Amino acid sequence: MKVLVTGANGFVGPHLLSALLEAGHQVMATGSKGKSELPEGLTFASLDLTDRAQVDTLDFTQIDGVVHLAGLAAVGPSFDAPMHYIEVNGGIELNLFEAAVAQGAKPRFVIVSSGSLYDPTSPLPLTETSRVKCASPYSVSKRLQEELAGYYGVRGFEYVIARPFNHIGPGQNEGFIVADLAKQVAEAGKSGATTIAVGNLSARRDYTDVRDIVRAYIALLEKGKNGETYNICSGRSASGNDILAGLLAHAKNSDLKPVVDESKVRPVDAPEIYGDYGKLKADTGWEPGIALEQTLGEALEDWRARVEG
Repeated sequence: MKVLVTGANGFVGPHLLSALLEAGHQVMATGSKGKSELPEGLTFASLDLTDRAQVDTLDFTQIDGVVHLAGLAAVGPSFDAPMHYIEVNGGIELNLFEAAVAQGAKPRFVIVSSGSLYDPTSPLPLTETSRVKCASPYSVSKRLQEELAGYYGVRGFEYVIARPFNHIGPGQNEGFIVADLAKQVAEAGKSGATTIAVGNLSARRDYTDVRDIVRAYIALLEKGKNGETYNICSGRSASGNDILAGLLAHAKNSDLKPVVDESKVRPVDAPEIYGDYGKLKADTGWEPGIALEQTLGEALEDWRARVEG
């Protein structure tokens, strides 16, 4: 299959590109940066996907499937720039579909949405039929992306919606709990610091290794049922305390003490969220394969390499 991956330079992109190539697919990637850190054996185009004229340079008649990762991914900044999130996340998807329409092409789309769309007060585990309740401009933009896919489905496109929960692993940058804690643990190992700043470590979330996540995207591209929505998750929860303990098990200084930094504490934080991936397993055979302990160890090694140079 000839596959286009958007957002190739992000956290998930390089992992997905490698997995697609290993699975024998022909891969074209787009991103806002160069391809120096991307795997060999693919075609790359540096494009601004918010610019329709640049999107039109892609030849959709030569593309069988699209895994759409590109867009704004951080929740926090969306509160200060809601229109920007709506315009970028909605606009990119519109440009991709409309360019394909203009070329008379209908590749199959995997639209990457988010598990953050669910109402956190719904009964657990969260399933694809759980109530949706957007709690941020970011989640509104992801819901918009889902609805746009449905519209283009009416116009003859095949599409699948992926709702990944928290994904973690090597290569992730700051702004997420595992990366934030791993960076501090790595820095403490170098500086000799005895404390690290934390937010609410009691909240429990559903974490899945990014390499398992990309296997799910490929499974959905190949086997997902047209028009369906799928959770991608581990099916279990872990607390921030669990995450920190898992990192410290691999640390040079396992006696680091967490100190609460009020700026890191969210005003509203559901005590526990985890999902059910049963539908994805039933339709594609996918299930998570990488243990949380392994992911945390490798995330810390990644940050240690960055910090120590």
